[in-house]
Amino acid sequence: MDFDGDLAALHAYLCGDGYVIKNAENIKNKSYKIGFRNTNIILLKDFQNRFKRYFYLEPHIYNNERCQIGSKEIYYRLTENYSYYSYEWKMPKLNKNNLRFWLRAFFDCESWVYNQKAKNRHIALECVNLYGLRQVKSALSKFKIESSIKKRIRKYMIIYRLNIFSLDNLKRFRKDIGLLHPKKRKKLEEAI
Repeated sequence: MDFDGDLAALHAYLCGDGYVIKNAENIKNKSYKIGFRNTNIILLKDFQNRFKRYFYLEPHIYNNERCQIGSKEIYYRLTENYSYYSYEWKMPKLNKNNLRFWLRAFFDCESWVYNQKAKNRHIALECVNLYGLRQVKSALSKFKIESSIKKRIRKYMIIYRLNIFSLDNLKRFRKDIGLLHPKKRKKLEEAI
C-alpha cells in the first residue's frame, strides 16, 4: 500500500480504536469488516472522509459511535502486511509529513491531556503493546518531542504508559502533531 496522509491516519485509527476482522473459517458465508469505534463524531467523520478519499468507498456511521464498512478486497489490502490487534500492531514506515497524520490520529484515540495548574501538565497514553509504543516514542523524537515509557501492572495485565512532559514538548506537540479531538485539543491549549 502506498501511504499518504489519509492512509497513515486510517492505519493509526485502526491501531487505536479500530478493527479489521473476518468471521471464523468454519462459517460458510464470509464477512469482512473494517471499522472504527469512538464516541466523538468529529473523529468518526474524519475516519469516514479519509476512508472514502483513499478507498473510494464510504463507510457508514452507526449510532454516533462506530464507522464501519464490509469489504473483502480492502480487508486483504489492509492485512497483507499489518495487524491491528492491540498486542501486535506496528507503525508503518512513513515520511515525516505522513508521520504527523499517523501520530495525530493515534493520540486522538488513545491519549489524554492532564493539567493540574501550576503543578503538572502532560500528555499520556497507555497501551499493552511495548514494541508499538517504542515506535511511537521514536516517531515523536523525529519532531524533537521527548517522551518516556513506564511499565504499569494492572490486576493481571502489564500496561505501558507513554508520557510527554514539559511546556516545550507540549508546544512542539501542538505545533507539529496537534489534536483533532476538540476536548483534548482544548485541554492541551489550557495546559500550554
